[in-house]
Parts: sequence; C-alpha cells; structure tokens
Amino acid sequence: MSGNFAEVCRRLSAMSDAPTNWHLLSLTFDVEHDTPEVLRDHARRYDYDPNRWSFATGALIDIDALTEQFGLMFPRQGQGILFDHNLRTVVVDAGGRVRRIFIGNDWTADELAAEIIEAAKAR
Repeated sequence: MSGNFAEVCRRLSAMSDAPTNWHLLSLTFDVEHDTPEVLRDHARRYDYDPNRWSFATGALIDIDALTEQFGLMFPRQGQGILFDHNLRTVVVDAGGRVRRIFIGNDWTADELAAEIIEAAKAR
C-alpha cells in the first residue's frame, strides 16, 4: 500500500493542474511495534513528502474507534506478532465527507489519484 501511495504522491505532485488541498495518511494498527521512529524510517524508504503524506500511530482504543467505522479489522494471529488484517483506503472530500472506500489493495494509483482530484473539488 505504501508503494501505491508513493506513486499517487508522485503523480499528483507532478501534475501542473492538480489540486493543492490533498494529504495522504497511513495509519498503523501495530501500536506496540510501530513507534514514531519506526514509522519515520518506513516513510523514508518511500521518499515521502511530509507536507503531503503522514504516517501516524496512536492509542489502540482511538485507532479501533476510527478503523471500525470503515470495516478495517486487524486481529492478531494466534499468540504471535502477526496480524490477519484487511485493507481500507478512504478518500475524504474537501467538505469532510467520505467519498469512497477502496477495499483491499487492488486499486491503481490512477484510480486513487482521480478520486482525490474529484474529492478536492467538493465544497
């Protein structure tokens, strides 16, 4: 997913007529492992622009409250450290409304970029 986000960032940043009111957010649910330092190292692997893309963590109760609204589930497998999780990419428009929820990771950078461009036009 981070690779797809990196491509979306590159495409939108390269467009001369792209909107300026967009921002990507990668939210971890592995709060025990993914400290701010770990997330910062992960972000650097994708040559991210912190003005356009944030990698966030928080209290598990807060992450649960947010992710359950979009059907994102991340139960641990057995007693290990692995998660059996699904994926959600949510596009929120400029008015603060959910415009689209991509389920899984089958979407393309072009599809997400197009949704972001349309979402940025909302009032």
